[in-house]
Amino acid sequence: MADRNTTFVRTLMAALVASGVEQACIAPGSRNAPLSIALADSKIHDWSHHDERSAAFFALGIAKTTGRPVLVVTTSGTAAVEIYPALVEASASQVPLIALTADRPTDLYDVAAPQTIDQRDLFGRTVKWAHDLDVPDPADFGPTGIAALGARLVSESLGIPAGPVHLNIRFREPLIIEPHPVDEVAVPQVTRHRLIPDPQVLPDLTASISGRAGLIVAGPSTDRSSSAAVADLGAALGWPIMSDPISGLRSGGHSTESVVGSDLLAAAGWLTAAPPEAVVRVGAPPTSKALRGWLGQNPQIPQILIAPSGWPDPMASANVVLRSDITPATAQLSEAASAPDDWLARWKHADAVAASAASTAIQGTEFPSEPGVVAALSDALPADSMLWAASSMPIRDVDSFFPVSDQTVDIHGNRGANGIDGFVSTALGAASAGRPTTSLVGDLSMLHDVGVLATAGRHPIPLTVVVVNNDGGGIFHFLPQEGHEHFERHFGTPHGLSFAPIATSFGVDSVVVDDRAGFSDAMSARTEGPRLIEIVTSRSANLTTHRLIADEVRAALASLQ
Repeated sequence: MADRNTTFVRTLMAALVASGVEQACIAPGSRNAPLSIALADSKIHDWSHHDERSAAFFALGIAKTTGRPVLVVTTSGTAAVEIYPALVEASASQVPLIALTADRPTDLYDVAAPQTIDQRDLFGRTVKWAHDLDVPDPADFGPTGIAALGARLVSESLGIPAGPVHLNIRFREPLIIEPHPVDEVAVPQVTRHRLIPDPQVLPDLTASISGRAGLIVAGPSTDRSSSAAVADLGAALGWPIMSDPISGLRSGGHSTESVVGSDLLAAAGWLTAAPPEAVVRVGAPPTSKALRGWLGQNPQIPQILIAPSGWPDPMASANVVLRSDITPATAQLSEAASAPDDWLARWKHADAVAASAASTAIQGTEFPSEPGVVAALSDALPADSMLWAASSMPIRDVDSFFPVSDQTVDIHGNRGANGIDGFVSTALGAASAGRPTTSLVGDLSMLHDVGVLATAGRHPIPLTVVVVNNDGGGIFHFLPQEGHEHFERHFGTPHGLSFAPIATSFGVDSVVVDDRAGFSDAMSARTEGPRLIEIVTSRSANLTTHRLIADEVRAALASLQ
């Protein structure tokens, strides 16, 4: 008969496979040896990582793009703490992750045993569900109980809302499990939940927007299955869709006839020039500060927020919160009468004017500029690829300067908690399925995650990392800290590093480019494995360029009023 560790972990893995888990990320350790060995012997694809933090963000990237729960396996002690940031992002962006942390028995607590900390409820309210157990005696907690535990981990991670869960397992030695097959056991079936709107409230909601000159605000979303439904709603109502770059609406795979950009129009005051009479909001709060500000300042305009869970309304401006998945809700609202004939055309024309003014201004600036990199990137990305934009300046520049396009480019980011850490690991995990992927990352975000290049150098993953290196914190030049006597030391934080030689030392192809032609050539010279393109810019010049573009866009839109 197999020992209790063998029975437990092999039955657990079989249950996870039966419940739909396909991938896992593992960092090395001794106490998690039973889990690592069982995973390596299972049908789950196991990714080996050098450090837990990168492993967890890599798993996050897989889970964000597949919608399936991914395992993150760690040993005991501070190793378990390292995955916390990725769980925070998973919680905030409603992504299913399953953390399996190995622990030591409770009799080793508080006696200075090595690699032993209190791991009970280690992640607090960040995880949806947490469970802590000593590996049970099969006589007391048999295979059916273990199978139910595996199914519950998957079910809890996929519930409404999706998110991370945590199982802390106390293993006693011996830690090397036996090559002992487990008996087949019935596993509870795990189903996905869907929310449909209350039919009693729909007639009134539909009437409240019928015939109005309205606006759809599509914020960041990991639910790409609803993109076509939101696009259809815009077309049915004749309403423009202000599309966050991570909304899934900005490019391809659906009709873009109603889709406009977000930040350029909002920052230039177009919402004041052409104010909507009603707003339907989907997804998380938009990246654009100007758009969030306008929504918050206009609560008198009816705002319907479609939210299956949570309360994504920091502006406190929604007067109706419709508890529903996006697709069935938009299908019902599309029965409203459409807006006046010229409403959508007016917005589409304004969007085209703003985009043209921005493009002309960018072409008139010396390359490389950070807006120029995004404009060049939008032309260089291959069809049916992914773009991952890091938080801080990259996502804001993509919001402003990546145009609406029919080309199928899927844009993602870590906008749940808006952190810059672990970003390259997330993009690498997303690209691990083999789809061509480009990540646009700032230098500080790259510094946070430079260790992932070790993982990238070991796998033929098609990720192109475009690093915009402005030697410090460029976004702070746009904030009140700019100009303070301590600005450069504590906010600018120059580092003086080049990332191309660092990438090369990890076995990742790299190149530094300094002109448009060089960047275009570098982007077109795609390889099967990962590579890094470094572009050096100036923080102070970046501020000047953004202000110049904003002035040009504002002047161009003023001519339409």
